[in-house]
Amino acid sequence: MRWIDLDGCRALLVNNELFTAVPNPTYNPVGVPGSLERYFRAANVDGEAILDIIEMHEIQPEYHNREDRVAALDAQGVDLAWLLPSLGFGLEEMLLDDPEALYAVFRAYNTWLDEDWGYDRDGRIQTGPMISLVEPAEAEADMRLAIDRGARFVTFRPAPVDVPGTPRSPGDPVHDRVWGMAAEAGVIIAIHAADSGYAKYLKNWGEGNRYRDLFASSLPEVMSLNYERPIFDMMAAIICHGVFDRHPALRVATLELGAGWVPYLLKRLGKSYGKTPQLFGRDPVESFREHVWVTPFYEDDVREVCDALGVDRVLLGSDWPHPEGLSEPRAWLPDFSSLTRTEQRLCLRENLQLLSGR
Repeated sequence: MRWIDLDGCRALLVNNELFTAVPNPTYNPVGVPGSLERYFRAANVDGEAILDIIEMHEIQPEYHNREDRVAALDAQGVDLAWLLPSLGFGLEEMLLDDPEALYAVFRAYNTWLDEDWGYDRDGRIQTGPMISLVEPAEAEADMRLAIDRGARFVTFRPAPVDVPGTPRSPGDPVHDRVWGMAAEAGVIIAIHAADSGYAKYLKNWGEGNRYRDLFASSLPEVMSLNYERPIFDMMAAIICHGVFDRHPALRVATLELGAGWVPYLLKRLGKSYGKTPQLFGRDPVESFREHVWVTPFYEDDVREVCDALGVDRVLLGSDWPHPEGLSEPRAWLPDFSSLTRTEQRLCLRENLQLLSGR
C-alpha cells in the first residue's frame, strides 16, 4: 500500500496498481449526501456526466469521528446504525495474488475498526469486520476473532472465492467452518457492494476490464455488473450449494445491493426446484425467505419487494452520508409510503433491531 502524487492529487497504489474503485481515496473533498439522487432515480434528462451532477464539500466531522457521528444520529432520529467500509471493498480483488498481504491489510483494518469505532460499543453503532474466504483457515481465524471481540455482523463482498487457478463457490464445504461459526454465534453475514471482479466480463464484450470502466458506457449499467449481477450469482450459489441446508441458523443481509434482483432470483429458484427438486435439500424459495434480509434502493419498488420476500425481511439501507444515498435517512420515508404503518415500523426500525440483537 503506497500513497503517491498523481497529477497534483493524492492517489493510492495497491499491489503496485492504481486504486480506482474510489475516485478520491482521501475522501476530502467528498460528495454531498443525496447529491446524486437525480442520477440514481434515472431522472438525468439532460444527459449530464455523473461528475457534473455530484456536489462536493469538505469532509465533515460526523463522517469520520465517532462522537460526532452519534450526535448526528441523535439529530436524525436514528437509534441504531450499521457502518461499513467503502475504500476497503476495492481491496480484495487487487490482492488476490498475494493472500499474505490481503489478510494483513484486512486484519489491520479490523483492528482499527474495533479500536476507533467499536464493533458494538454502546448500542448505537455496529460495525462489521471484513473477512475473505481466499484461505479457509485464515478466514476461520478472522471469524473467531470477530466473534470474540463481540461483532454482531461480519462483511463479505458478493463474489466467488476467486483464488487464481482454483476458484471456488462460497458454498463449497471447505468454507463450512466459517458459516458454522457465524451461525452458532448468531453473527450476521453482511454482503455489501464491492469490486466483485466482474469488470473482467466487459473485456469479453469488447470493453475495458477495470472496475472504473463500469461507468464508461451504458453496457455495464444494463448488465448491472456493480450490483445486481454479483449478488444474484452469490445468493444463487449459496442456496444451490446447500449452505443454508447445512447451517439452518445462518442469517444473511445484503447491503447497498438493492432488491431489483430478488423477484427474478426467486422466480429462477422456483422454476429450478420444480424441474429438479431432488437437487435441493428443501424448497429454495422458502430457504431464501427464511435466511435472507435485503436493503432496497430508493429507486426500487418497496411494495413489490415486500410482497416477494416478506415484510419482515426488508431493511432501510440509507447509505448516509454517501452522495448516492439521500440527504438524510428520514428522506427515505416517502419511498415506503405504499406500506401500512405496521409494515413501515418493521422495515424502518424493528427488522434491524431484531437482526442486530437489540
